[in-house]
Amino acid sequence: MERVSVEDLNVSYISSTGKIDALQNVSFKVYDGEFVTMVGPSGCGKTTLLNAIAGLLSFRKDVLIKGTTIVQNVRSIGYVFQRDALLPWRTVIENVALGLEVKGVSREKRMSTALGFLRMVGLEGYEGRYPHELSAGMRQRVALARALAYDPELILMDEPLGSLDAQTRTILQDELLTIHKRTRKTMVMVTHDIAEAIILGDRVLVMSSRPGRIKSEYKVELPKPRSALNSRLDPEFNRLYRLIWDGLKEEIQAEQLSHP
Repeated sequence: MERVSVEDLNVSYISSTGKIDALQNVSFKVYDGEFVTMVGPSGCGKTTLLNAIAGLLSFRKDVLIKGTTIVQNVRSIGYVFQRDALLPWRTVIENVALGLEVKGVSREKRMSTALGFLRMVGLEGYEGRYPHELSAGMRQRVALARALAYDPELILMDEPLGSLDAQTRTILQDELLTIHKRTRKTMVMVTHDIAEAIILGDRVLVMSSRPGRIKSEYKVELPKPRSALNSRLDPEFNRLYRLIWDGLKEEIQAEQLSHP
């Protein structure tokens, strides 16, 4: 079953210097239970594409949109940002329960649900802490638990691990693999890290330099269950990494030539 269908999407911004084309003729589909990752050069429109899927661009008067972005059979969307965006005056468990509170769920039920998702991301015992008392990796776990607790059909992630150190990032990659296996949520994640895209994704979409378009797509045939470490040792990982890097390198070089 299709969850997301993007057809010939074009997005342009109107700025003081004129029109800027962010996305051009973007088309792809995401199916139920898939984990789709996207990579591309800086500034190619990856975040813009996620925002279009989430329906956030329609509120902006400085954005021109052509084409269609349809989210089908989805009751709600969870969005995990690069920065955790936790509310500093709320405890960890209160942050996780925020979406349930907005939905009108009783306090007892939302606290019980939030605690269950804190256990899932390995943060049981931290429910009474405040965001400033946690490491960056722990705060991202809280942000992920908050998105999951709301029980969305679709989860969008914009470089959620991008600001973390290498060791913490590897641990959270394994966490994401485990969560996806348990929940079978449909997930779309933007990352700059080719290895991360391969390890996590069922498919990897490669975007061109701006205006962004889908340049190529790769199905990831790595065996499951996966781990961040063992996947890197598989010959298929190395094959995909070279293919994706070759395609990205062309786009990065083209961007540098057009903007010396």
